[in-house]
Amino acid sequence: MNQEKVSHFQLGCLCFTFMSGFSTLYLLEAKLIKQDVWMAYLSAMIVIVIVLWMVTYVQKNFNNLNMTDIIEILLGKWLGKIVLSVYLLNVIGLGVLSLRSLSFFYTTAILPKTSPILIILMITIVTTYAVSLGLGSIVRSVLVILPFILASMVVICLLIIRDMDINPLLPQFQSRFSLIFYGSLISFGFPFGKAGVLAFLFSEVKNPKKIFVSCSVGVVFSCVYLLIATYISMGFLGLNLFKTALFPFFSAIQLVKFGVYLERIEIIIISIWTIFTLFEIIIVQYVVVKILGKMFAIKETKPFILPVGALLLAVAMKSYLHLTDLTTYDSDILPLSIILPVIAFNLLLVILTWVRKHKLRPT
Repeated sequence: MNQEKVSHFQLGCLCFTFMSGFSTLYLLEAKLIKQDVWMAYLSAMIVIVIVLWMVTYVQKNFNNLNMTDIIEILLGKWLGKIVLSVYLLNVIGLGVLSLRSLSFFYTTAILPKTSPILIILMITIVTTYAVSLGLGSIVRSVLVILPFILASMVVICLLIIRDMDINPLLPQFQSRFSLIFYGSLISFGFPFGKAGVLAFLFSEVKNPKKIFVSCSVGVVFSCVYLLIATYISMGFLGLNLFKTALFPFFSAIQLVKFGVYLERIEIIIISIWTIFTLFEIIIVQYVVVKILGKMFAIKETKPFILPVGALLLAVAMKSYLHLTDLTTYDSDILPLSIILPVIAFNLLLVILTWVRKHKLRPT
């Protein structure tokens, strides 16, 4: 694949786009703890920032080596392949989750008579072609599209705020600590935990010293975006309707009217979700190709881009056949399964890097 280097600013924009994706689609943690959801968002954000610090610490000690090479150096050839296999399953699962979420949204809210498989097929064709262009082309596309998306979000907020409750997050501290903790796990599982995937792109950044700052800024802005969407949804729908709505943010946007001729503007939020999620799937496919290339010692991975797209398509066709399966996975399984690859493995890499650094230091 094209190994064009990207800037730290481009990485930060990519981080925000990659994390935002479908983060505002279900708002499961908000349905669980309601007004106290900001604590879940803040807790999950702090944990992923710490994880990003750990990953950047490891990356700085291995110059321009990719994370796949670093894992094999620190853990050895065979144990490294086992760990990479766990990462691979996690990343593929994230891609399938995004594909199914997007297809379910379209077939439920917009195109009920369209086959979800057809939607998934069209998405994978687009994302596979994008991966073949390389990371440089991907991030340039993000920089072109992102300003329009942000401007659209500002317009939506200005139009909807006049008709909403200005205090939807009050009263505070209504949920038990155990519920807030589990809400934080849900929020970490999706969307914050998926930022760990970006570690496999760090070797392709021009200035490694600014990786942590760039990604952290992207994470913070993604958290703000998620909090604003939740605030708007709760304030516009009210807590009872918010809790029962399948897609709360989309339901709130559907009720916004803009003038006489353009009465509904939900097409804007649909476009934002679609574009964000496309970039998310593109990065997932890109990372899957890199991990497979390392596991099977493939130097030229470009011929395997199409098979990886076909693999994601095949797995997505057989996974989460019902929307309830997907939401159950998001709320019950993902929050726990993501701890191993994102937190435990990265903590192990930090410890091994620190030990290796001090062993190699001259006495």
